[in-house]
Amino acid sequence: MMKRYAVLDIGGGTIKHAVMDEQAETLKSGITKTPVQGMNATFAILKDIVREYQKEYTLNGVAMSVPGAVEIVTGYIHFAGAVTDLMGRNVKEELNDLGLPIELDNDVNCVTLAEKWKGSAMDCDNFVCIAAGTGIGGGIFINGKLYRGRLGMAGEFGLMALRFDNKLETVMQRGSFSALGSTRALVEDASVRMDFAVTGEDIFRLADQGNSDALAALENFYDALAIGTANLIHVLAPEKILIGGGVSAQTVVVKEVRNRIARIRKPALDITEVESCSFKNEAGKVGALYHFLTMQGILS
Repeated sequence: MMKRYAVLDIGGGTIKHAVMDEQAETLKSGITKTPVQGMNATFAILKDIVREYQKEYTLNGVAMSVPGAVEIVTGYIHFAGAVTDLMGRNVKEELNDLGLPIELDNDVNCVTLAEKWKGSAMDCDNFVCIAAGTGIGGGIFINGKLYRGRLGMAGEFGLMALRFDNKLETVMQRGSFSALGSTRALVEDASVRMDFAVTGEDIFRLADQGNSDALAALENFYDALAIGTANLIHVLAPEKILIGGGVSAQTVVVKEVRNRIARIRKPALDITEVESCSFKNEAGKVGALYHFLTMQGILS
């Protein structure tokens, strides 16, 4: 009998969820708005999603992709980015009354696991995923295993400083990878230049039309993304670096990053292939399911 799992990918804006089988085939899916934080409503919403699926399916477990640093065995979250309701809480205990096995992992680790299981890194033992969104997140595979580091903190690439001066107390706010190379940084830069709010899609469209402000913002964005990627190549020398996040849907991004790495140090591209992630919006769910199946001993 085919087993089915509730899979939830929790983000600051939305919770993407689905019922999937063991091969990550989606049987039913939906999107729920993430509740306003601070009202302690998030766990109630998660339970409602799972129980709604239970009306139609017999579920064999709950797999979750969550922001922040996660203790995967206990289910405790040390910090949770924008979803502050999860911070300092044990998710497995909070959802225990669902009566189902529950496994969870960091959101970018889930993206990385998805690429290893069914994506662009299936044949790689050593690779890195970079997710460019509101910040910069990362996942690291070393010798065929996901590297988590202490407290699950490995892969926080966004905290790397790309620029610095003697005002060290504020370097992270002004010169970190996230502050310079995230999609949020791109949107903020372009909005300031144009003196009105724009989206990422707007920026690429305007750049195609020759808008000088959009082009200048993209130049800064590509430079930061390339410098951060080159740093990771020289630290880890992986077989591949895969760039994901919403911006990776723009095929020009990886091309521009490669071009700039060649200017920084061309031999770096002989060490590491730089590509886009295979999975887009489904990555977190696919990786969360893979994590569940491995933790439960269903996959090795």
